[in-house]
Amino acid sequence: MHRTAAFLSLASIAALGAVSACGTSTSGGSSSSGGGGLSGCHGTITVATDLPLTGGDSTDGPFPQLGAQLAVTQANSNHVLGGCTLNYVSKDDSSVAKNGHDPAQGAANITSLAADQSVVGVVGPFNSSVAEAEIPVASQNHLALISPSNTNPCLTTNQAVPASTCGITTSSLYPGPHTYFRVIGTDLTQGEILAYIAAKQLNMTKAYVFDDQEAYGAGLATIFKQHFASDGGTVVGSASLPGSTTDFSTQIANAQSSGAQVIFFGGTSGNGCGLVRRDEGKAGLTLPFLGGDGCQDQKFITDSNSGSNTSEAEGAEATSAPDATKLSSAQAFYSAYSTAYSSKSAPYNDGKNEPYTPFGYDAMNILIQAIKSVLLSNGGQPPSSTMTFRDDVVQALHSTNYSGAVGQTSFDSNGDTTNPFFTLYKVSSGNWTGVNAYQVDSSGNVSVKS
Repeated sequence: MHRTAAFLSLASIAALGAVSACGTSTSGGSSSSGGGGLSGCHGTITVATDLPLTGGDSTDGPFPQLGAQLAVTQANSNHVLGGCTLNYVSKDDSSVAKNGHDPAQGAANITSLAADQSVVGVVGPFNSSVAEAEIPVASQNHLALISPSNTNPCLTTNQAVPASTCGITTSSLYPGPHTYFRVIGTDLTQGEILAYIAAKQLNMTKAYVFDDQEAYGAGLATIFKQHFASDGGTVVGSASLPGSTTDFSTQIANAQSSGAQVIFFGGTSGNGCGLVRRDEGKAGLTLPFLGGDGCQDQKFITDSNSGSNTSEAEGAEATSAPDATKLSSAQAFYSAYSTAYSSKSAPYNDGKNEPYTPFGYDAMNILIQAIKSVLLSNGGQPPSSTMTFRDDVVQALHSTNYSGAVGQTSFDSNGDTTNPFFTLYKVSSGNWTGVNAYQVDSSGNVSVKS
């Protein structure tokens, strides 16, 4: 989607940079213990999340949001910033009109956060189409964004994939400095893995491909098509439909008549992924179903099973964030999450119900560690200018080498994680279950990650 929210004016940016003690408020942070040289730090530093919390994305965004919030709570309890206190703000980029993530709402949220002189970084967004709208606003205002889940490769570079592949000219996203980072791999990896699974493991030669017309879904579908063809497969038909589509019976009939052996969906459950699987069942088809991380959630299962076949979701497969539930590095996080949110209603009381939960947690911890690094380099106090503080945080993020719940995270010059891999999940007995983790080496070879 195209951007619709306005940037802060250059005059507004200059005004922010001129305010003394920018990046903090004058209250809070009374503790003098801990912090490693930060006991004299004074004030409140604001961090935020911008994720889809309501509507069709209510089974996705709340999990990394709660993970990020837990990181802030722990940092304050442990006095990570010494005498300074973290203030946390949660923004919802969903709208009623979209019944889920909305690029215009996301851009408005970042505009509002950027105008707050105390905000130095944001974890989010969840969806690549929202990132396309938010990155220019964040860039022009020197504000760090760290996404736990964006996978469209063109958000960071057009070197490996042309703008025509995913609909984004990267250079247009950055009117200012490159302030965007992500802790998950891109669809260059995910699309190739999905094509490999379809052609080499399922041994399918004919695919019918759907996409939801958004930056993430259309880009993933294009990359899947390219690699499926390279692996010897043929795309026998495709359908690019808006996310508001609720009936896919015509396209399913086309897939059937074209001799498709596998159905692929590029997009999100909020934009119809599970409904395609539902309509496949209504037509009496039993074709394998593949999707990306936008399909791997509870809504997919609910929507798939909403037709005459109440177990249609069974056997569907989708790649998504690496299955951190099997990592020893994540066990302390899951335990802390369960304790912190035990009073929340299901499914939000269990961080294992969404794979991006620990990615939100790590993203916020990475942001907090960058803030701490800046404070230590500035004599234990926040820089006196908002723009200086934000620029220094961004620079610290470029030097990240963080060991967290999902393992080791560092970023390349484009802000992409240097450790990209994905897990294949399969619906079994009404739940998504991790099958194998896959990686792609420098020569483009896909393999099961040990």
